[in-house]
Amino acid sequence: MSLISAPGIGRQIGFVTMKRVLLVGDDESGSALIKAAFERFSMDVRLEHVKSAVLAWELIGCWSDAPAGRRPVCILIDLPRSSQDGLWLLEQMRADQRFSALPVMAFSRDPEMTASLREYSNVAGVFVRPIDEVEWRRLIQTVARLSQALPDLAGA
Repeated sequence: MSLISAPGIGRQIGFVTMKRVLLVGDDESGSALIKAAFERFSMDVRLEHVKSAVLAWELIGCWSDAPAGRRPVCILIDLPRSSQDGLWLLEQMRADQRFSALPVMAFSRDPEMTASLREYSNVAGVFVRPIDEVEWRRLIQTVARLSQALPDLAGA
């Protein structure tokens, strides 16, 4: 929870609970760009990062008993060209009713992988990761902006 105060006034005007988004990706440069976009365009979203699907699944499991504000509103999966890591995570989520509806957005450079990702009902968006860095930056900035509008359904 973060406190918001009016500039120059120094008084409390309310509390804002930050939404959480979990980033799963082992590409350091891609993850750095995603983090930078979220810092710039999603002020009320806290981005948490893990480098593997196994670590993501462990973290998601810890959230099962946590209050709603501690659970993510969305998971972003940044898949390298031939990784099955993200698909494994989606299979785990599909098999567990507590997480089968948790929205996922995924990035991949592999057209076959993007087709596989679309088979999961909780995958809200699949994006072909552009090779051009300017286009990649635009895409992640758009996703960062969209994340602000995600409802916090974790407690529902």
